[in-house]
Amino acid sequence: MTNKKIIIFAVIASILLIGGGWYYSKQAPSASISSSLPAGSLAVSEEGITIGNPDAPVTIEEYTNFLCTACARFATITLEQIKEDYVKTGKVKMVFYVYPPYELGWAALCSQEQNKFIEFHDYVFSHQAQITEESVIKDMALNAGLDSEKFNACYASDKYTAKVTKWFEEGETRGVEATPTFFINGQKLVGAQSYSDFKKIIEEKLEEAR
Repeated sequence: MTNKKIIIFAVIASILLIGGGWYYSKQAPSASISSSLPAGSLAVSEEGITIGNPDAPVTIEEYTNFLCTACARFATITLEQIKEDYVKTGKVKMVFYVYPPYELGWAALCSQEQNKFIEFHDYVFSHQAQITEESVIKDMALNAGLDSEKFNACYASDKYTAKVTKWFEEGETRGVEATPTFFINGQKLVGAQSYSDFKKIIEEKLEEAR
């Protein structure tokens, strides 16, 4: 059994809990949860992938899974509106943590090396149903506009295994039980909620930051 196959099988149990994995699931996260947690419980040591103004007053952290249908709904609909109204205007920055399968976390970080994470992210979620086996990942990177030679070398190195493992472990510590899960300046929100739900919280956080 190859190293990559071992990694895939090792995370099947956890994958099934979050609605993703190579065993594709249409089960969306359960009812939304919105809560404020003590600041100390939100600390992370492993940096996520950030887009937007690094000094934005509002930070939206997302625990996502490229094989989660609810994550795809958020990515293709709500996130586009958030990017247009808040990220491009410098009010919000997004921080992404990619949940297992770990191979997709590696791919996300390898795309970030070429400053094309969001292109890879958007392409994958728009073609989610095509992800049936690991070999598809490299084709998707190429189709998303990445340099395939650089991407393949990065992906083959397995150099991001520790980082994506830490994302998952720290997510569990923060109480992430389903994807997508968000922390908006520390306020937890679970599920692919509507743009209006996000807007309400974002505006509240912007007001608090003034």
